[in-house]
Amino acid sequence: CRFSGAKIYPGKGIRFVRSDSQVFLFANSKCKRYFHNRLKPSKLTWTAMYRKQHKKDIAAEAVKKKRRTTKKPYSRSIVGATLEVIQKRRTEKPEVRDAARESALREIKERIKKTKDEKKAK
Repeated sequence: CRFSGAKIYPGKGIRFVRSDSQVFLFANSKCKRYFHNRLKPSKLTWTAMYRKQHKKDIAAEAVKKKRRTTKKPYSRSIVGATLEVIQKRRTEKPEVRDAARESALREIKERIKKTKDEKKAK
């Protein structure tokens, strides 16, 4: 029922079609009458909307919610890097990591410089 929130069995109820083609199904003439008189269902104590707003029927709904267990992340080895190598890299201090990066960059720059010099010599 659009007014009271009650369930309507098939073949029962009153159907009302508004001029804008919106269909309303009412459980009984009482609901239909209140709807046409523009009464708010939240102000009538027997409607589902009122009961929800005023936190009635909570005892039935207060069933313990199921907790979803999340899987704990764990480290795995990747192709080309064993677990020990990964752990070592993780525990490495930032200063050591920066020094290694600097030396690698320096080596690459030297290699590029060497190839440029060889090209100039030719």
